Amino acid sequence: MCCPMRRIAITGLVLISAEITPTATAQVIAPSVYTTTIQVQGEVVGAEYDDWDASGLTLIPDDADNIGDIDLAGVQIANDDQFVYIHATFHNTEPTSLANLFLAFDTDQTKTTGFDVLQIGELGSELGYQTDYPFAQHAAAFNLNLSLTGGPVGNGGALIYPFWTEAGAPVGNEFEWAIPLDAVIQFPPALGGPAPSIPNPSFDFVIYTPNGLADITSVISYTLAEPPAGTPGDFDDDGDVDGADFLEWQQGLGGEFDAMDLADWKLNFGTGGGVAAAASIPEPASLLLVALGVLGIASRRTRRV
Repeated sequence: MCCPMRRIAITGLVLISAEITPTATAQVIAPSVYTTTIQVQGEVVGAEYDDWDASGLTLIPDDADNIGDIDLAGVQIANDDQFVYIHATFHNTEPTSLANLFLAFDTDQTKTTGFDVLQIGELGSELGYQTDYPFAQHAAAFNLNLSLTGGPVGNGGALIYPFWTEAGAPVGNEFEWAIPLDAVIQFPPALGGPAPSIPNPSFDFVIYTPNGLADITSVISYTLAEPPAGTPGDFDDDGDVDGADFLEWQQGLGGEFDAMDLADWKLNFGTGGGVAAAASIPEPASLLLVALGVLGIASRRTRRV
């Protein structure tokens, strides 16, 4: 894994001449999908996009219309409870510099309140990313020059692949983002104070570039997916039922949890995790002895009240 290099996002308007203005785009609704299988950075070399290929996520296509520069071909999107994951493919057959690849989010789904991306009246953006670099936007400003906090690197920035290196900008035929859901725009008190960068579960977004003839995807509407219902007994919501869940139950006994929850834990103990994980935790029988003692103590305390 490599941390994104620090740089300055452009602060002026992204303008293109009337002669090369891209045409208006269609609007599509992407399915809401909660995923635990997408990873951005830290993957095996040569297999960085295999998780997207195997995901079954809908690919939203884009025509070949920016030949010779970044030419968007398709978009996939999903989320978990920490990130929005976005994957872009390109028509380019040779690796291309992606320095001027942008994301734009219309977080209130109202065109007039955000910056008019590429000046074609298709999307008003309140949040932008130049590759991994985040910036707040407004109808009157491409970049409000406000700081952001949160996310994996503390500045609201995204995890990306490929990433910036000492050699320069990302280069490739595909691109992926992990956009942090805990990023906060540091608005001054006069503008209401700090606020989440993605404040609503539903938003519109586009991927675009001003390079060449300019290119922009369809306006894509997305609603954050909720995690699926967990396994009974998985009290720490980590996808398996093990000794750590027993400790959660023990700490919540008499409040959040009771004896029925312990029965769920016993029934599902060992599910959800791999063999190595299961081998490293105590047998349920030994923990049940502790549980019986805890229940006995709780019962005696109840009688003394």
